Amino acid sequence: MNFTVMMLIDVSPIEIRDYAISYGWSLVKEALKDALFVLNSPKNDFKQLIFPVDPSTSDYPGMAEFAIHKIAEYCQKPFFSVMEEIREVNDDVIALRYYSDNKIINSLSFQEALESIESTKQMILAAGCTVINPNLYHKRLARSEALEILKKTRFRHTAEGSFVLKISCPVQLDLSPTHIDCEYDTLQKPISRQAFEVINYSSLKVLKSIEEDSFASLLEEQEASEKPVISYNFCESLVNLFDDERELPFELNFFWSRAYLQKLPSTDMISSVKFPYSFKSKLEELKNYFRPEDQESEDVFFGTVESLNGNEGVDKRRAGEVILSLYRESEIVRARVNLNADNYEKAYKAHGKSGGLIKVKGRLLPGKRIRTVEEVSFFEIIEN
Repeated sequence: MNFTVMMLIDVSPIEIRDYAISYGWSLVKEALKDALFVLNSPKNDFKQLIFPVDPSTSDYPGMAEFAIHKIAEYCQKPFFSVMEEIREVNDDVIALRYYSDNKIINSLSFQEALESIESTKQMILAAGCTVINPNLYHKRLARSEALEILKKTRFRHTAEGSFVLKISCPVQLDLSPTHIDCEYDTLQKPISRQAFEVINYSSLKVLKSIEEDSFASLLEEQEASEKPVISYNFCESLVNLFDDERELPFELNFFWSRAYLQKLPSTDMISSVKFPYSFKSKLEELKNYFRPEDQESEDVFFGTVESLNGNEGVDKRRAGEVILSLYRESEIVRARVNLNADNYEKAYKAHGKSGGLIKVKGRLLPGKRIRTVEEVSFFEIIEN
């Protein structure tokens, strides 16, 4: 007996239609009255795609699979590659790829993956904030418009031979009426598309400035611009994307929604930007060009205890220098503080607790590598 195994089709009729139209297949509108999508081949060879408009009909899986096979044959691509592209037809996609020239990379450690996700999040937020309020430094990345992009962003499938963190965001023309006037963009576009284009455009400018050793001129150009597209936050996200454990390079690949190629053309957008690991130190240097001037501030700060460097006094109790990591707006600041014996004991207890948080009130002084907290009025452990 012959058994036909029905393939699971997890794409919608609309997505198949949009994908086919993007390759030139033409919709036969008259067929819609029969609840069918019918599309004629762009080659005028009398070939058609036919599948139901309603995905819940019993005929849909078989007819959709047959239609996708026809599209794959037309595009000369593997069936499953076309399936993946159909899933993303209405999305813009950025693929962060870690690779090696001499070995296969199919995994990252759990910690590396978490750090990559967090850095990618910062990159998207920084680009989103640049769209809304172009600046060399964003004090806060938690703008509602940028966070909305994150809400809509999804993970996609990875690929063999390298580790790929693939993220996509649906293109929605009514998402926002705002637009950014940059030399690469004069059209009105959704914030998500503009943010992805900022990532594309800025990555290339950063890469070229490293290759040309032109940090000063890049900063001068961005400072002179009314709407700069490169920020300290963006440069920091690129630095953090590097895999330090195996010193892997990374590559950003861009795929623009096929369904919107004609509606939202991306002019002069490159498809890939590669950052060799040897560029990491240069990126660190460039990031510091965009670092804002540290300001003295008096406030309540939250953070963790990194190290205890105090000395034992005549009363057998320790006091003195403690190194803290303080969470300030969009960055983590290392700072030293001199604590009396009572507060030092609290710091010791916080340091011994996994993820132990503290809050300290004092005056945070400016500094480059490490800052100083003076005039401490209280120091407490934050209890869970």
